[in-house]
Amino acid sequence: MENLIESIRSALAADAAPEARAAGIAGCRTILAALDATPGQTFAPAVAPNPSAIAAAVGALRGVPPDQLLDLAILKLRAALPAGVEVPAAQPLKFHIINVPNLGARS
Repeated sequence: MENLIESIRSALAADAAPEARAAGIAGCRTILAALDATPGQTFAPAVAPNPSAIAAAVGALRGVPPDQLLDLAILKLRAALPAGVEVPAAQPLKFHIINVPNLGARS
């Protein structure tokens, strides 16, 4: 716990580097998660996202067609469902076309 508080202290310095600020943010999030947890419950400490890893993931997905990205997202979401949950089939969109009579051309 002391190292979290120290990382927050370093992040609050006027000349703190961006890495120190990121560590301070992660420390604050971890402390907040610990305070929010119920007694006896384990919690996962907050981890600061790695910007270079995010950039690499976005770069890898840049050339993938949108329909494949949507298929991948759907598969991941379905895999996250509890066992035995059935997803209803999607119904196609139906649009009703209403013919509007021409009320006369304006000149």
